[in-house]
Amino acid sequence: MTRASTVAFTPRNRMARILTGLDRKTFAEHVAGAEQAVRAITPRLVESLGGDVRHLVGLCRRGESETFGRCREIGLLALGVVETARLAGRPELAETARGIWEMVDALATRGVWHTDALRLHADALATLMGMEGDAPDGSAIARELSRMREAIGAAVGA
Repeated sequence: MTRASTVAFTPRNRMARILTGLDRKTFAEHVAGAEQAVRAITPRLVESLGGDVRHLVGLCRRGESETFGRCREIGLLALGVVETARLAGRPELAETARGIWEMVDALATRGVWHTDALRLHADALATLMGMEGDAPDGSAIARELSRMREAIGAAVGA
């Protein structure tokens, strides 16, 4: 039996030109420059985070059927909040939004859906953003939400 030839594809390394150029910087210098750029845009990240969280919370607080029907949109928005919150130095927001994503993922992969748990996560986001009253300790909220996700079978570890 004859085997078909194998074709290997290696994508072009877009960093090669930068890292091997005549006036190349060390990797550490590139990392330091990137970190400085992130610090420079952090105020804008925090500002955009507020709008994204308000939108996400609003979607999660709609009626049962509409929330269920828009779960893909909710999940993608939650992932955006996770990324922005991490860059903005708000790990408690990232962890809570990650819980929303995990619940949407649990629906897609295991057919598990708990609107009440989703809304609790949304309420925690609202509280942590200062949208409603004083925010309790973020780590305590993250622990309780993690316990709840574990109880319903959603992923817990990062």
